[in-house]
Amino acid sequence: MEANSLIHKSKRQKLNEDQGIDGNSKCFGNLPDVILRHILSFLHIKYAARTSVLSKRWEFLWTSIPCLNFGKPLPAKRTLHMNFVERVLCLRDSSDIKELTLNCDVQGDASRVKSWITAAVRRNVQSLHICLSDLRGQFSLPHHVFTCETLESFFLDMPCILKVPPIICFSNLKVLSIQSVTFSDDYTIQPLFSGLQVLEVLSLEKCRWVCVKVLSISAPKLHSLTIDEADMQNRSDCEVMICGANLKEFYYAGEFFNEYWFYNSLSLEIAGINVTRSDGRARQVAYRMFKVLIGLPNVKDMRLYGSAVEVLTYAPELLPNMPIFKNLIFLELESLDLDCAALLKILQNSVCLETMCVREINQLSDCEKDDVILDPVPPYFFSHLKSIAVDSYSGNKNELYMLKILLKNALVLDDISITCSAHFVGGLEKQKNLYKQLIELPRGSQNCKIILG
Repeated sequence: MEANSLIHKSKRQKLNEDQGIDGNSKCFGNLPDVILRHILSFLHIKYAARTSVLSKRWEFLWTSIPCLNFGKPLPAKRTLHMNFVERVLCLRDSSDIKELTLNCDVQGDASRVKSWITAAVRRNVQSLHICLSDLRGQFSLPHHVFTCETLESFFLDMPCILKVPPIICFSNLKVLSIQSVTFSDDYTIQPLFSGLQVLEVLSLEKCRWVCVKVLSISAPKLHSLTIDEADMQNRSDCEVMICGANLKEFYYAGEFFNEYWFYNSLSLEIAGINVTRSDGRARQVAYRMFKVLIGLPNVKDMRLYGSAVEVLTYAPELLPNMPIFKNLIFLELESLDLDCAALLKILQNSVCLETMCVREINQLSDCEKDDVILDPVPPYFFSHLKSIAVDSYSGNKNELYMLKILLKNALVLDDISITCSAHFVGGLEKQKNLYKQLIELPRGSQNCKIILG
């Protein structure tokens, strides 16, 4: 039942502990307290607090709900919101806080905010989600946070220098996400990334590395690492060494202002790389992109977006040393450009590729010479490639020639799926004509199905 409807009903009639909300004996009010607290935790905290008017039994139930979510208020209601948070935590009983989400403009209330975080730590918080903005002056998290033995998930979004105490002990931390913070030097920040013995998921998004020259990320149980530096004016030029014997997934977005090395990454199976603009640094970005590819010898699922492939052409001397992707079975590309030497080299070295997805097809320099585009033909076309998916198909002549190349050379292809773009000119009738053209193209695999959508 909605919290608001319960409140309105309470104005007409008080419910006692034995009375059913709907008049039946089996009702909401007969559930054990632990179940009711769990249900209340799904409500916004302000609605959960309002249930105190329902009856004597409900009066203090909300003060012990396990999850507290304080969303960010409108600017005009900031003072009311801050006072409300203060009141909720003051009235809180001694029970544990399983999850605390705190999103607010700090302004001149740094001491209050830190006391709230400390209160959660003292109540054995397991999941802590802190998003702070409008920080005025210096701000540091309570040292208790970095030695919280019960903390399992920690999400921090805080646009200021992260000050880390000398002693860090996250004995149960499995998920760590840090956004918008500034790391100021090697010495204070290194313990944060090298002493996480049970960490499984690490995400670093839009962080600034100031005066940090070398950083080692070492967590024996780490299986997923995300680094997002997109849209950042980050010129730190840090050398990041990633050591993860159990690392399974790696995702990167940005301009490679920092250099990334993989050590002992044989278990890495999934990689997504989105290279944004390079701003005159194309050769440097190419070398750093190449180093990441070298660290993916056993990757099975690889997705290359933005200019991740194109940028490699700015360092052609690297292409002969492109690694062999002996386990790669799924490849997704931002664009399919068979004029791109770097792409052809990746395709030639993907010897077991089964599925290839492309978001768009680029213009060929000479689409009439399709018989020499794939020279030499990547070996997977003969023996492994079973599925091709093409998105944002607009129906131009160049795209049709590219499909002709693919259909002609993929000898064991089971299906090719083509999704027309929103700008596809001609509507349903043109799609019918396109399908007819595709059916008539020569195909290396006679069993290939053409799916047009």
